[in-house]
Amino acid sequence: MPKNWRGELEGLLKAMEDADPDIEASAIVRTDGLVMASALPKNADEGLIAAMSAALLNIGNRAVVELARGEMDKVIVSGTKGDIILRGVGSEAVLSAITKPGANLGLLLVEMKRAGDRVVDVLKQM
Repeated sequence: MPKNWRGELEGLLKAMEDADPDIEASAIVRTDGLVMASALPKNADEGLIAAMSAALLNIGNRAVVELARGEMDKVIVSGTKGDIILRGVGSEAVLSAITKPGANLGLLLVEMKRAGDRVVDVLKQM
């Protein structure tokens, strides 16, 4: 297990945010809603974001299973002030990104895929 896995995960989040300036905040949470790592603004409620991320991903998973849509890839919730994008990483974690309005979702999804692959590698070492 890496000695500082949380720091390593936070570094991956920072790198993802540096690669896409449309990302305002990001987090990696367990599917049970506990935070593993975050790059959130100081005024953000880390616990609330983690719980909501896990709940949305679980609902998305259930929907694709119940509606026979294969395996879930991502959940995107769009609002007038930006988007919330969630991707499962491994079997027990969720990568969450909160974007500015008008974000380039194609670029964002590419960066999230890259970060997610690296997160899986870190989680395998735990």
